[in-house]
Amino acid sequence: MAKILVITDGAYGYRIQGTVNSFGKKNEFIGICKIDKPTDFIIDEIELPKEVIDKFKEADVLLLYTQHPDNTYEICRKAKKENPDVAIIVATWSGEGQKKELSKFDAICPDEMCLLDEKDVEDLINKYPKLKEFLEEFGTPKVEIYIKDDKVEDVKVIRSSICGSTLFMAKFMKGLDTKDIEDLSKKSAMMIQRYPCVAGKIKIFRKECKKQKALDIHKKAVLNGIKTE
Repeated sequence: MAKILVITDGAYGYRIQGTVNSFGKKNEFIGICKIDKPTDFIIDEIELPKEVIDKFKEADVLLLYTQHPDNTYEICRKAKKENPDVAIIVATWSGEGQKKELSKFDAICPDEMCLLDEKDVEDLINKYPKLKEFLEEFGTPKVEIYIKDDKVEDVKVIRSSICGSTLFMAKFMKGLDTKDIEDLSKKSAMMIQRYPCVAGKIKIFRKECKKQKALDIHKKAVLNGIKTE
């Protein structure tokens, strides 16, 4: 059982508890810690609350939704000092420079949380075995779609995006027409717009529409998940 801890300094990360509690069988949500977000861009020193530092020792997987780069750096540094075995996933990194800086802590910085899979973590999955349990249930969406009489009879979620949008999509796919599989995949993916998806909000310095990317990821999951028997 992988124990998941979320750290945030803003509005993001609060959906994780519901997703893990409703879907996780190999993962356990152990808490979300809200820390202050500095108003200045550059800070000389970040002081983390003792209760947050103590939580680091309990976690197997640390998910960061901290938008201030100094918060993110200090959390990674302190978490590794307190718990060398913790795997760190940074959801809100803001550029290649920060990503490179955080690599010293083995921090994983996926382009999107719904694009996180075994290829992103590479050899780290051997160094941090609990990552395997996390990725079996959360990351790049995987679904199985069962069809009967040209309708979606059932949808089984194998792996959900950590925000829960995959579970939301699957819930409303039942009964959709399947005569045109391409159309089915588009309609299904568009459902996450109603969730709503926050992919376009949690990072800066973007060159592409990340919300559209999240839709494309779910569309691909639908196309790959069709079961003909």
